[in-house]
Amino acid sequence: MAKKKLEKELDNSRQDFRVNDVMPIRDEPLTHEEFEIKKHQIDARSRQSSMLQSMISKDMFNSEVRDHLNTELSDAMSQLDAKLNFLIGSNMINQAEQAQLKERPINLSCTGAALVPEHQYRRGEPVELIMQLSTFPPTTMQLIGKIMWIRKKETGEPFVGIKFIFRDQEEENSLARYVFKRNRESIRLKKIEDET
Repeated sequence: MAKKKLEKELDNSRQDFRVNDVMPIRDEPLTHEEFEIKKHQIDARSRQSSMLQSMISKDMFNSEVRDHLNTELSDAMSQLDAKLNFLIGSNMINQAEQAQLKERPINLSCTGAALVPEHQYRRGEPVELIMQLSTFPPTTMQLIGKIMWIRKKETGEPFVGIKFIFRDQEEENSLARYVFKRNRESIRLKKIEDET
């Protein structure tokens, strides 16, 4: 019982971190059968983005390599070449995917999103949300979730709330890192605006 209460409190605290952003997005309705299948499959794009992020963040020329530069120069150059090839390939894939995504406003939290959808949905329907986070390198995430609520904006457009169903910890962590980073950026900007 205490574990469930703690998980609920953590979930609620993560929802407190929300950011308004504009990014390339596509939403697609899923059947309940597709949703059940996708719930147990980690998307290749998510794995690729995660691997790319970890490759970029590693310092190839760390002190260990520098200490033995003459003997390991060949290996370092091979690694650099492999990384560059991977980046070029990923960039090409991301550009191709971005052409299918439309830049739209989104309100994003660590547990879900709110946006004007491309399709009509009913409460409880499963949905797939593909979005490209503005990170270096760009991170394409393909998340699944359920429509939790539907409202009308002042313009009459439908506005939906989606709760994400994460398929692994890395998927959840990638989104949380992005939201926390964007939240800090918006706090800094607001502080600068208040000072001027």
